[in-house]
Amino acid sequence: MKTILAFNGSTRAASFHGRIIRTLPALAPADVRIAEFDLGDVPFYNQDLEGEHQPDAVVAMRAAVAEADGIVFAAPEYNYSYSALTKNTIDWLTRPMGAGALRGKKVMVISVTPGPGAGRKVTATISEILPFLGNEVISVVNAATIHEKLDANDTIVDEELASALRAGLAAFS
Repeated sequence: MKTILAFNGSTRAASFHGRIIRTLPALAPADVRIAEFDLGDVPFYNQDLEGEHQPDAVVAMRAAVAEADGIVFAAPEYNYSYSALTKNTIDWLTRPMGAGALRGKKVMVISVTPGPGAGRKVTATISEILPFLGNEVISVVNAATIHEKLDANDTIVDEELASALRAGLAAFS
């Protein structure tokens, strides 16, 4: 059984990215388990907190990533870029440079928007950064008009999106 750890780059309670993460277990292959990590207690990155001074939430996050077989970043697009929460997560997980917990992990990047942009800037930027940091981006999923592709029960009603997510998750197998 492979464990894929998912990070929601939005703090909004009803974020589309959190809703997408909740759809993943139903779309994953039988040998893939999805676990979401709550970033609520992770402070902003501060090099002074490295080493023996790491906050408990950072220690827990790094341990969860070390144990995971792969990572999903569900990253919203804010002002033509990724969210501060997504950036903060990547910063904590890639430090110290060349030896962070994220290094060597396969990654799936998802960005969805209610508008027409589909978060393409976010996935392109993250897909460019992560290989530099020692990761393989195995799948990128974008979706515009996401509010039309999820029903009230957080079930994906758009087969093209569901198929793209299934394929991305299968790439971890």
